Amino acid sequence: MKTLLIIIVTLFMASSLHAEKRWVLKYKPPEAHRFSELNCTDTMNCVAIVNTVFHNTIYKSSDQGSTWYEFSTFNRSQPKFDTIRTTYQCKAFDSLNVYLLFIEGAVMEKSSDGGKTFKRVYFEELYKLKSVERLYDLTMFTENIGASITRTTLLYTNDNWDTYKTIPRPDSIFAGNPIFFVDSNNIAVLKYIADTDEFMNYNIPNNEWSQYNFGEKIPKGEKNKSMVYLQFVTDSLIYACGHQLTGVNNFSKYLIWKSTDRGKTWIKLMDQFIKPGFGIRRIAFRNELHGIAVGNWGVLFETTDGGESWFKLPTRDEFEKSIAAEISWAGSQAIYATDIAGIFRLETITDVEELSSDEKFRVFQSGENLEIAINDESHTIYKFSLYNSSGQSLMTKSIKSNFGFVFEPVELIDLTNGVYYYTISKNNGIEFSGKLVVLE
Repeated sequence: MKTLLIIIVTLFMASSLHAEKRWVLKYKPPEAHRFSELNCTDTMNCVAIVNTVFHNTIYKSSDQGSTWYEFSTFNRSQPKFDTIRTTYQCKAFDSLNVYLLFIEGAVMEKSSDGGKTFKRVYFEELYKLKSVERLYDLTMFTENIGASITRTTLLYTNDNWDTYKTIPRPDSIFAGNPIFFVDSNNIAVLKYIADTDEFMNYNIPNNEWSQYNFGEKIPKGEKNKSMVYLQFVTDSLIYACGHQLTGVNNFSKYLIWKSTDRGKTWIKLMDQFIKPGFGIRRIAFRNELHGIAVGNWGVLFETTDGGESWFKLPTRDEFEKSIAAEISWAGSQAIYATDIAGIFRLETITDVEELSSDEKFRVFQSGENLEIAINDESHTIYKFSLYNSSGQSLMTKSIKSNFGFVFEPVELIDLTNGVYYYTISKNNGIEFSGKLVVLE
């Protein structure tokens, strides 16, 4: 085993340990299995749903997402289940009460034993309109008081969905997700086609609708900015995410909001287009400051200052092949699931030595590899080239830049003792260079 001694020739010199974050695979689903949902209620209780054509399987973790085991499986091939198969959302209120919503219609399944068994709830008058109506969101204020929403109807229960009340929407609301309880007597409902972040309020005792807040006005000619998901971090602090269509194919801007007054007013934290550009689908905060936002096809952003700044997290090739993704926190551990790649946990590796960095390039030694990050939000392809002391080219590798410092490994060939040089170039122009010395 040879020791790789790296000496970087640059104006900025450094030598310190770097805590590098990596997504570590914790569970890989069998072929033809697709993860659809991930939900952690606390450090010891994480639930993930896997779909196949005829089965839904629940996996659980009780060690912050480090290991996963099959908890229950439900056969969907029976006649009464033959059209209800694909879970749309998994909502875990606590370790016992778990709820499943489905793409195929206005149907819910509820469990009071952590997902071991489920009872089906049909919303009969809406279920008949399968192609039109489905449950878009569900929120529970207590283990008995809850609400759900379809495009036309608000549903309310005070006995954990043993019975329910249907409340038609006013003509001014074309309702969508998300919804939330303002308090035990009031439910906030997003105006799906209206202003960006505008909610209506339904008062349960008085059976009355009113305006909850006034949202951002969208300039004429612009597409609506859709809020698709929100999370309460404290009683008053909410983070939300969504997208805005650009008008070109299905490309969308990434949108993130914050409210410190329980949704009365919203502060926009992110509103930009970054490739691949399909919007933010889920957001999860472990405390008031530290959160992760995810989109489709491997988009991962992290903040540690309450959303004032966002940086792209490291990704993996298999993430970019996954259409859907979920994010949750098991205590201090970030858990990420994609539809085809599996379940991953964000872990920190501290035995990585920082060798050089500047405002655009960072180079680290990790074992016998180099770890290189290029902070260039244009997502340009750069070329890494390695040379011997005579100037002979030994290898080249393409490296894509990212928004923020996202590290990409460069596996070095088996080098004999000696001095080597490398360059990082763009458009045939060298922008960064270094020297490394290999010693026995």
